Amino acid sequence: MRNIKKLLIIIVAAIILQSCGSRHASTGEAPQYLDESQYSADALEIVKLFNLRIKYVHEQNSEEYLKLFMPNSPITGLPKYKLLTIKPLSDISISEHKRYFMAVVPTEDIFMEKEKVNNQYVFVKWKGTEEDWMIADID
Repeated sequence: MRNIKKLLIIIVAAIILQSCGSRHASTGEAPQYLDESQYSADALEIVKLFNLRIKYVHEQNSEEYLKLFMPNSPITGLPKYKLLTIKPLSDISISEHKRYFMAVVPTEDIFMEKEKVNNQYVFVKWKGTEEDWMIADID
């Protein structure tokens, strides 16, 4: 009976160590950035925002991360996950409104743990200002 308890403890410890090791290995993967050479003009600026988001989430750089978002955005901090990459699911199309330009881009966000989620990024650029594109929201 005593040997069975020891064996169970060893097996449980091995399982715990294995799961910790595999999670660490998957989060050690380098992020994959979008190829900026495939884009130009405003679409390039939006792709740069995707890449900066991946970078700042990976680095856990909250200060720079929040600068990507409009001041009134509902995003108030870093997500708990790390991004491996963001894949736009359609071309980046920009619509013009009275006071701003807007792009809504559906994506597949892939996390370091290989989980995937579909999001919609909303980007805004104000007219008549020197401000760059910013992320308004991620749904």
